[in-house]
Amino acid sequence: MKNLINIFVPLTGFPLAILVVASMFLASYIVNAIDYKTLSKLYKLYRPRKWENGGNIYQKLFKVKYWKDYIPSVSAFDKKNLSRDLNIEYINQYLLETVRAELCHDLIILFSIIFIIIAPSTTHAKIILWTIIANIPCIIIQRYNRPRFEKIQKQKLRNQGRK
Repeated sequence: MKNLINIFVPLTGFPLAILVVASMFLASYIVNAIDYKTLSKLYKLYRPRKWENGGNIYQKLFKVKYWKDYIPSVSAFDKKNLSRDLNIEYINQYLLETVRAELCHDLIILFSIIFIIIAPSTTHAKIILWTIIANIPCIIIQRYNRPRFEKIQKQKLRNQGRK
């Protein structure tokens, strides 16, 4: 382990920033390689929790409605590209894409924590802290949106059952 730390200790400032950015691309590559069947299995880990109160906890604590639209998105499922035809297949896909997005941000944070472990220094801690701060809002948005879309999904399924 000591030899591994010695390899990374010279990484400060810009070289470590490059490594952090590379880890973001790696996380994106990994999660985009995951198929919907696997995302469906992972959904259990990312499902809304009772304490989240249908996502309302994020509005109450962080006022997510007021800033979420200002966070850049690279997804085809962001608000600007959201389909007006919210059919059940689209909603199901959207929910799986929220899992993909949250997993990507979780991986970026995990990679950052690994950087802290293998290359501790104040410079590293600042870069890692920035990485965490930059990703937590994205996770909050997924945690806020998912239960709202689950509610729409349940309504659509109920309506389909009435036909």
